[in-house]
Amino acid sequence: MRLRHLLFSFFGLVALSTPAVAQQVLTGKVRQKTTNAILASVTVVNHTQKKYNVSDAGGNYRIVANPGDTITFSSAGYHADTALVAQSALQDKDGYVVYLEANLVELPSVLVGQLSNYQLDSMQRKEDYTWVDNRHKVKLAGDQTPADGVGVGFSPVTYFSKEERNMRQLRQQLKVEEKDFYIDSRFPPSYVSMVTGLKGDSLQHFMDAYRPTYNFCRNASNEDILLYINEKLKFYHKSYLEHPMFAAKQN
Repeated sequence: MRLRHLLFSFFGLVALSTPAVAQQVLTGKVRQKTTNAILASVTVVNHTQKKYNVSDAGGNYRIVANPGDTITFSSAGYHADTALVAQSALQDKDGYVVYLEANLVELPSVLVGQLSNYQLDSMQRKEDYTWVDNRHKVKLAGDQTPADGVGVGFSPVTYFSKEERNMRQLRQQLKVEEKDFYIDSRFPPSYVSMVTGLKGDSLQHFMDAYRPTYNFCRNASNEDILLYINEKLKFYHKSYLEHPMFAAKQN
């Protein structure tokens, strides 16, 4: 886990007379590091308080946090950024802007006896979120889960509590992210560009329009991926040639 301080000093913290610490909120915006573009649907996790949220369509995020909490910002296609929260960041009226660096996946390769970059990154992500998997999963009365059928009553911390709902949502969000990370590892821009010859906006359009599914990538060999890209390139060129703007230029 890469660790970076939001701000370097914790000076100015006020000692509280009571043992309870009032909840504070860290807010801000998530942007792409090179282009400054806003990033939506970025997972924001407070590991210390076991809370999470997701940035909205405008890249804005909001997460419960106190000074010293560890927070991770992650999204498929970008390097995760982990930070320690400082009091000054919580008090910034403009919020704290997080810049995520694009994960430029290299050409796919198979190294006998070694782990791929995806496998190494996946192991790191699993370690970072161990507390999510190891957390006690609430069951209904009678030691039943909802899938087993509803019991007579509920345990003290019910399956339907806000905290448990949030944890289930986080687990689901992480599963979706992990699938996207895997697709990125099998369908990286560098490899697609080498095969298709596309670059810049054309490459990005192709990547968005013909992004393969997770199930396909899981079952496909490297040869299958290559054939898939070549096949979709034919559709891409055909759609370009049939576009009204291209036809107008030819006339």
